[in-house]
Amino acid sequence: MIPDEVKEKFEAAYAKHPKNIWAGVNQTIRKVHEKTAGIVLIAEDTEPKEIIMPLVQDVKTKGIEHYFGTRAEIAKISHCPRPASAACLMKAH
Repeated sequence: MIPDEVKEKFEAAYAKHPKNIWAGVNQTIRKVHEKTAGIVLIAEDTEPKEIIMPLVQDVKTKGIEHYFGTRAEIAKISHCPRPASAACLMKAH
């Protein structure tokens, strides 16, 4: 479950500048590799698990703040119109 404080950070970021939130595994992995991801959300109910495993390894290796939730929960938090396996909030500049 994703903590309420994290949900509030995503909501505040969306209200201020919606383009600071990225949804989807590929986009999130790209932002992690670019070192611009501040907080990463990963869906535990993604099938097959191999889809998210590289992302899980990257955030742990790079020490990026990350949380696990459901695809529906991540979609709601990131304002994505369909279930999302991952999302990220960009670092503050």
